[in-house]
Amino acid sequence: MAKATSIFKYRGFCKSSLELLINRELWFAKPDSLNDPFECQMLFPEVLDSIWRHHPIDRKEQTKIENLLKEQLKTVGICSFSSVRQNQLMWAHYADEHKGFCIGFDEVSLKETSDKFHSQVVEYQDDLPYKGVIERIKFFEATPDANSAHSISGDILSSVTGIKYTNWEYEREVRLMKPNFGVMRFSPSAVVSIAFGLRMEDRDKQTLSKLLSGQEWEHLLWFQAEKLPDKFGLQFKKIEQVY
Repeated sequence: MAKATSIFKYRGFCKSSLELLINRELWFAKPDSLNDPFECQMLFPEVLDSIWRHHPIDRKEQTKIENLLKEQLKTVGICSFSSVRQNQLMWAHYADEHKGFCIGFDEVSLKETSDKFHSQVVEYQDDLPYKGVIERIKFFEATPDANSAHSISGDILSSVTGIKYTNWEYEREVRLMKPNFGVMRFSPSAVVSIAFGLRMEDRDKQTLSKLLSGQEWEHLLWFQAEKLPDKFGLQFKKIEQVY
């Protein structure tokens, strides 16, 4: 049996967050809707220019690869998580300044009970993501048909969706990706924990606890974020449901 691995979604206490849990649906966004202008669709022309400049190929083949990428970027869906729960910046930026909560998902259970997707641990660097693509193209040059337009376009897609600028490194992002954007339903068994933020209102805690009080949620572990006593940091105290 695969080892359980938690990935985390920071949320404000709002209508869309409650709908996520009530409807048991995760939203896989189109690349052009992401909040970083230096990635995916917005980064697409610059990355290609860097690849062709450092590793020129026939213009006809370039056009074929570019067209394949454009079609893939029109449909692919991305759902972002973090590999950590104690990141203070993530609580501030994505959980309404600690007034929200953090959902822990078991990635293994998600894969077993949801639509097909693959996960990608985001890498962070200062350079545009072209060097790895060129290295892999050169590596497979001796293998017949390994460097087809489809394989190269898939490699570039993986690079532009899986590499971000260094300043975003604090997010420790894990991306779930599937061929088509939109909702993906999940089983309650895929949700393993709920952590309340430092400033979350008692009334909101009670609402969330009552919302997830059914038998299908009995396995949930509940936590309260607390300040570490001697450091700038967070710890999580296990608690009972708050009614």
